[in-house]
Amino acid sequence: MTLRALIFGSSGQVGTALQQTARSSTSIVAHDLDQTDIRDRSAVARAIADAKPEIVINCAAFTNVDGAEARADEAMEANGAAPGVIAEATARASVRFMHISTDYVFDGCGHIPYTTDAAVGPINVYGATKLEGERRVLAAAANSVVVRTAWVHSGGGVNFVRTVVRLLTKGTPMKIVDDQIGTPTRASHLAEALWRIAELTDLRGLLHFTDAGVASWFDVAVVVRDTLASSGRLGAGAAVSPIPSDQFPTAARRPRYSVLDKHSSWKAIGYEPPHWRKGIIDSTRELMNA
Repeated sequence: MTLRALIFGSSGQVGTALQQTARSSTSIVAHDLDQTDIRDRSAVARAIADAKPEIVINCAAFTNVDGAEARADEAMEANGAAPGVIAEATARASVRFMHISTDYVFDGCGHIPYTTDAAVGPINVYGATKLEGERRVLAAAANSVVVRTAWVHSGGGVNFVRTVVRLLTKGTPMKIVDDQIGTPTRASHLAEALWRIAELTDLRGLLHFTDAGVASWFDVAVVVRDTLASSGRLGAGAAVSPIPSDQFPTAARRPRYSVLDKHSSWKAIGYEPPHWRKGIIDSTRELMNA
């Protein structure tokens, strides 16, 4: 059975992974900002009318967490208003809609994984704008799916793993926070989950999806370091040292604990992804060979 999908934000990590992992029976229309400004109602409606998709997947977002603090209006347009625009357009066209959100809708004060119905309370502008996007999507399109994920990485795009690979191969010592806890998620694993959701036409509402396991940013950097070392690519003098968040001030506050409870979502989707360590190793290897 052929599925026709319209992807917004097609050049980002998740949009790229969706195109790389699509089933052979899937027909994709890929739009980035150059093709469609998702803040523009007429442009979104026109894109949907032209593509005639069965599902629209929105991967577009303002993802610069620190930058959002100084550019709150821009972040709200992209993360808050635009998803609502798309949801309204898909509802009018009777097209299913899938939107990607974040673990940063939570305040990080908890100590057990957050369920989909846990109380939200973002502590930075990025999280607040993404939460607004969730609310607008679910209000405008009853059959939509919002997928919260976390710490996305791949062998392309801008992400933490790329930064660590670049600095450690140069031999740069790094100090990495070890008291922010979440789950790294490889973009291709998330894409696989999204395609499975697309096939499950009765699935709707909020879902949580990340790779398996729990990590700090320091844990992630250690796996990158060890992967580089085992391949003889670790630069002379490279090292990774743990530090608390208060020794690494950033413009935006981060949740200390933003682990998502995803077991019920995994079951609903029918897909349990690999452990985060495998994903980090795979992304590191891709980056080494890029």
